[in-house]
Amino acid sequence: MRAHSIYTVLCLIMTLTVIPTIPAGAATEAQARAIVDEYDRLQSLWLSEMRMAPDTRSLDQIAKKRPNPADYGAKLKTLLHRDLTNEWTLKYGAWLLENAKGVDSAGRPALVPQSQNALLNAVEKHHMMSPQLGRFCIAMINLNSSGALPRPGQLPLRSRGMKMLEKIKKTNPDIKVQGQASLALSIMLAGLGDDRRIMEQRIKNLRDAIIKSADVRIGDITVGQIAGDELFKIKNLSKGRIAPDFSGTDSAGRPLKLSDYKGKVVMLVFWSSWDAEAARSLEILRKSAESKVAKPFVLLGVNRDALMNLRSLEADRIVTWRNFSDPKQTIAKAYRVGSWPYCMILGKNGVIEYRGAVGSFADAVATDLLLPQAVKGKP
Repeated sequence: MRAHSIYTVLCLIMTLTVIPTIPAGAATEAQARAIVDEYDRLQSLWLSEMRMAPDTRSLDQIAKKRPNPADYGAKLKTLLHRDLTNEWTLKYGAWLLENAKGVDSAGRPALVPQSQNALLNAVEKHHMMSPQLGRFCIAMINLNSSGALPRPGQLPLRSRGMKMLEKIKKTNPDIKVQGQASLALSIMLAGLGDDRRIMEQRIKNLRDAIIKSADVRIGDITVGQIAGDELFKIKNLSKGRIAPDFSGTDSAGRPLKLSDYKGKVVMLVFWSSWDAEAARSLEILRKSAESKVAKPFVLLGVNRDALMNLRSLEADRIVTWRNFSDPKQTIAKAYRVGSWPYCMILGKNGVIEYRGAVGSFADAVATDLLLPQAVKGKP
């Protein structure tokens, strides 16, 4: 079948899709599975359609049709809240934490802090000793209060999550669950900074994860591989480390090397056109690049789109900065990138000064690094 015919079929399938309705009565695992399977099917179709888009205009139109995980999350949340005492709900509670982000079609947040606390309450009350708790532990990495203040007497969500993980490590009788709790705790501790004591705790937890649950699979990767990647990031990609050099080619096939930009502040962004909120991220990046055009600053992208898509985005000036073309994610894997888009700010000496989300904080770090030392030192 010709490429444009496949593209047409994919468009038709996406257009005809409806979200499964939830029958009345007791929740069942089959109902939960149907919701998740439908989302996964549509997400796979959407990604295929994005990769096959013939031009930028089509790419922009397809991007708007991305299946909204918040819509499926809202359905799943309604179903699970009927009864969270069943052990099978752990798997789907984990899916909610991992996927149900943003707002649904009605503009409602998919998983507010109250709903996340309800999941934690159910675990504390019914499932702390469950051998099925491991994946939920990993999903707790995604706990997010979205800036909402906790109720009086209530711990912030992530603090509560870390406290629970410590307890699971000590009390759950399944050694593999203990290991997954250790891995999750180490990753969550990364959000507290790069202090030496925090790093020591992280490394200890990663070693426990490897010893106790190295062969446990989390999607397409094992706990051992994730822990190994986290140890690599601590050693090579933490704040204060010199960013490892790499080379590749840009969209025109010209050679490109990170170290070519030593002496400039570098905003290094790993991205694709099908990232969540890609349009918003690209707008932020364009503004950041424009505001620093006369300064010793460079925005470099590492892009995983098909080469044709990247060239089209650059030709239409949707993307105004130079990019490494990395469709096989060779560079991204070397940098252990696990979330997209992902941003790093490097000082003029190549030292990592920031790593995390694209946005105002990353831009502020870059702006600060461009200030003269005398200005920085002013009270």
